Amino acid sequence: MALPSDKEYLLFRIKGGIGLEGSLSKIDETSIKAAFQEALNELMPKINSKAFTLTSTDGTFYMWPKIHASTKPSELNENAPCKSILKYVTTEASDLHQQGSKEQLPKVFLKIVNLQIQLEMTRPQIIGRVVIEHRNSRMHYKLTLPVDVLVFADPQDHWGALQDHIMDAVITQLTSMSKCIQQYTKGKSVPIPQAFHFILPNKTTLTTVIYPAGISDETLEPQRKELHVELGLASIPYLRRPMAYNFPGEEVVSDYLLNVHEHLPPLDPEVFKIYLPSGIYEFHHCMQENENDEGWGSLYHCLQVIISWFKYQGYTAKPVPTLKELQEMLSKMNKNFAKVVEAEEWLKAEHLQATLRHFRITNSITEMKSKAEEPRELVPHFRHHGTPVVIWNKVIFSKPKAYVLLGMAEDEKQDTRKVLTLSTMYTGPDEIPKIIDEAVAWRGKEFWDEMELFSLILPQRPMGV
Repeated sequence: MALPSDKEYLLFRIKGGIGLEGSLSKIDETSIKAAFQEALNELMPKINSKAFTLTSTDGTFYMWPKIHASTKPSELNENAPCKSILKYVTTEASDLHQQGSKEQLPKVFLKIVNLQIQLEMTRPQIIGRVVIEHRNSRMHYKLTLPVDVLVFADPQDHWGALQDHIMDAVITQLTSMSKCIQQYTKGKSVPIPQAFHFILPNKTTLTTVIYPAGISDETLEPQRKELHVELGLASIPYLRRPMAYNFPGEEVVSDYLLNVHEHLPPLDPEVFKIYLPSGIYEFHHCMQENENDEGWGSLYHCLQVIISWFKYQGYTAKPVPTLKELQEMLSKMNKNFAKVVEAEEWLKAEHLQATLRHFRITNSITEMKSKAEEPRELVPHFRHHGTPVVIWNKVIFSKPKAYVLLGMAEDEKQDTRKVLTLSTMYTGPDEIPKIIDEAVAWRGKEFWDEMELFSLILPQRPMGV
């Protein structure tokens, strides 16, 4: 369901490892598929019964959604608003904001209620492996289904109806996990199905997709194509596993600061239409990791920022190269590049484009040969491609400068724009207050006056899914 966005909403997240096990007489693909389907068929009545129990993460609150019962029966009756549960559970705060849409969507603020499944066949939610072992003349098998179900709710929704939604959602996910096992079991290899949650264009809820663990994204492309048709998505990636939504406490782990622009005071959404890259990037800059590259290394770090964004969106499986690895990469391409690297000169457009091509990142270049205002293609670029952009000045006898452009803010009434700049020339510590003061900012006409003549590298978002 699509939710209005003028207040907070509740997101019930139901997690737990539900065990499937049984025996089979033969270990072949047909027998294995049949055995797991039989096990799931036997499991469903147990799930759809009063044995299915949910508990708060601290174990102080219990509920039995099938029979609409809980340890707080008077406060949580059938017609009580579901926000009443907030008195008895701890919550996490988050928000959903679909960026890069043609229409600017407001944020949906969430209070996340985490609930754990308690069932006689539940186990810790660990992605392990399928076990098949001999027991006398038969083989015994077992695996754990890592259930991860989301149910959105208006705080005023009736508690009784919410419990029905929870039961339906859990059964739906188990059915999807069964289909995943049937589809991707090959020979004696049985995959563990996993749930991934995605923010999609013009939607204010998360969309859950079940993928098999241990299967490459290339192998999963046919499934993604089917989902794109079903969901009416354009032919650009939205459903790759690295693009999944990160809940509080599950943020991406990196040795570098991520999305530093998010710490800036927000612009007024009543005044500006704001276009930002959706997804994650790392902040790389000069003098990082004890590299003495002040004065020449900025464009290398622009490349790292761009490559990191493509990596986190699932467009490339290659790791973000270090400064030395980028230098080695360029030196091996041709002798002229090697001379530039050895002399520690500023990179040029040909070096940036060659490096991005190595990572299969297509791009276009714009060169301003006379002093002008900001290029008009930036707003369409951030609206349609949503990738970070590299800019550097080309004024002879002027101090060279380079930035990553992270977005545009457009005031259509005044016909004015601001550009979000990230300075990879920054040489300070990786501390947010210092970075906000010195390295990242929304800037207006003064930025283009400062740059004078410049070049832009505009990476293109890949087509395909």
